[in-house]
Amino acid sequence: MPGIIELKEVHKIYKLGSVSVNALNGINLVINKGEFISIVGPSGSGKTTMLNLIGLLDRPTAGKVFFESRDVSSLSDNELSRLRAEKIGFVFQTFNLIPSLTAKENVELAAAFSNKVKDPERKAEELLELMDLKSRMNHKPNQLSGGEQQRVAIARALMNDPLVLLADEPTGNLDSKTSMELLEIFKKLNSEGLTLVVVTHNLSIANEAGRIIYLKDGRVENEVKKGY
Repeated sequence: MPGIIELKEVHKIYKLGSVSVNALNGINLVINKGEFISIVGPSGSGKTTMLNLIGLLDRPTAGKVFFESRDVSSLSDNELSRLRAEKIGFVFQTFNLIPSLTAKENVELAAAFSNKVKDPERKAEELLELMDLKSRMNHKPNQLSGGEQQRVAIARALMNDPLVLLADEPTGNLDSKTSMELLEIFKKLNSEGLTLVVVTHNLSIANEAGRIIYLKDGRVENEVKKGY
């Protein structure tokens, strides 16, 4: 059975003036429904570039990206935006919350990019309760700890019931205790069937994934499948 997302011989080249940088060199990857995958590797190995292609935020220079068996290379930017909004959730290292909005308003905002949510306010409240933030819903980001801000960001990413949740260094700005709390949230979501792909330098998180992909110089250097 084909995966949710497939990368076939994907290359990504960036132009920096007259210099070409080969960020990815012939990546092949299949992401199956319900997997928890971690992507690790040194800085400059292509981890974030690979995540951006998986998340349809960027297009490959060569090769193909398939989402639910559909070749997305022919889709317009608007079509890709719609697909991302309805099918993919994103969590970033810097949280990316809007400072002037409350936690609940930040989560609700995700529903504006999709027609999937009938009652955004109620759904936002339910998700924030799930993240143990019931008492913090009306607080703005600067009134929340880093861990609380990241849980708001996860709630926002879940607003449209995505098929896949992508996280780029989600614990990069968090202490070790808060990072482990975040890991437990990820594990719970995955146990409920959500497909997770996490780029991380945190080996405690990477080692909890069912599959670990090691990148080096834009190539898959090694891949480890494991259970937990």
